[in-house]
Amino acid sequence: SSTLKDALGFLADHAQEGWIPLAGGTDLLVLLNSGPPPGSRYLDLSPLRHRLGRIVRDGAVWSIGAMTTMTALRRAARDEPGFPPLLAEAAAVVGGLQIQNRATVGGNVANASPAGDTLPVWSVLDTTVVLESITGERPVPFSDFYLGYREMDRRPGELVTALRFPAPDLERGRTFFHKVGTRAAQAISKVVLAGYVREEAGVIQEVRLAAGSVAPVPVRLRAVEAALTGCAAGEASVNRALESLERDIAPIDDIRSTRAYRLRTVENLLRHYLLSPDPR
Repeated sequence: SSTLKDALGFLADHAQEGWIPLAGGTDLLVLLNSGPPPGSRYLDLSPLRHRLGRIVRDGAVWSIGAMTTMTALRRAARDEPGFPPLLAEAAAVVGGLQIQNRATVGGNVANASPAGDTLPVWSVLDTTVVLESITGERPVPFSDFYLGYREMDRRPGELVTALRFPAPDLERGRTFFHKVGTRAAQAISKVVLAGYVREEAGVIQEVRLAAGSVAPVPVRLRAVEAALTGCAAGEASVNRALESLERDIAPIDDIRSTRAYRLRTVENLLRHYLLSPDPR
């Protein structure tokens, strides 16, 4: 499809035929090594890269086009004042440089893997997923977008076209991101953690935390957030808050790691980032 209108029209006309939108294709090419699923059909979105590959700030809102690559996110952190650094940090651990040159933010979101490296970041940023069809835009809060394991609130005929979020207060708050994998690169995550914390006079005024690879979908750590908000920043508050962690996440044992390891790792990372003003 050469234009967004063409792509949306095609999806509307063939909504019941199971066409799969194809962006960077980095996950698909791995899947194809085992043979494509029977009957699979793919709609190439690469001609839309210019239209949907823009990073724009409009006042207090950032809009990231769905065809924006991980490399572009990394450049934006360098070139765009006020761009959230944790987005670039997440982009930097998506595969290797070759993958980052092709992999897109929309593809990472629509692939719906609970191990997706950027997904906890979008959650922490209170992102809205913008879906478009021939009838117009439909915004969906990121927290409502995933319905279950690899299930999304994306209707037939819709494309993910952008991710929008309010610009975080980086002057008074700080962000962090951490991925744990078997290797330093080209690794599927065992645990991904992202966060934003704003303190005033030693009291936590605002905190947003999210984790990946610890549940069927990326999850906000709502119970931990509630336990921290309004408390004095310090070890006692963090320890009390972490008692709520198992209300938020449900790790499993799988080929990459164990439930106990994932739970302990999330605890340790949270303690490290919440107690260290400038952790290295």
